[in-house]
Amino acid sequence: MDWNTPLGILRRGMSLERDGYRFYTQAADRASSERGRRMFLDLAAQEVDHLRLLLAEYRALEEGRGWMPYKEAMATDFPLDPANPDLPGEEPPEPLPVFTPDREVSLEGDVAALEFGLETERISRELYAKAAAEAEDPLAKEAYEFLTRQEEEHYRLLQNTLDYLTQNQTWWDSEELPFFTG
Repeated sequence: MDWNTPLGILRRGMSLERDGYRFYTQAADRASSERGRRMFLDLAAQEVDHLRLLLAEYRALEEGRGWMPYKEAMATDFPLDPANPDLPGEEPPEPLPVFTPDREVSLEGDVAALEFGLETERISRELYAKAAAEAEDPLAKEAYEFLTRQEEEHYRLLQNTLDYLTQNQTWWDSEELPFFTG
């Protein structure tokens, strides 16, 4: 498979979103607070939406139907086990850097989980931003730009959370109110 074609980019994105879902659900299971757990679960749910979008677009392209509006792709109804999806095609030939077996994921602390999440979101954003810049089909460009914005929002949330936790050593402010709605 040519990994620079639309199908290759979509397939690479599917691997990232699947692995992101797995990571965020693991981080939620090991979070030190209920607020942290809810934030990680919310991010996992958004990864499922992205995986559904990518799968629907891949199937439409493979069947010769062309690109779908991204909202329509996300609303496409089909069974999906996000932790173990039946993904079309092959896995990318080289593992994406954030998920290599050589790099141990430390979920011992929330800070380590947040730092790992930041790297994941950065890699995803770069993939989608590059694809958006090179896309010729307006619906493809729209889908990639949507995914780019989503990854940027995830990155900001994780960075703000990391900054807050490292400065305050807690998931909430001095008024005991959460600083996010996760």
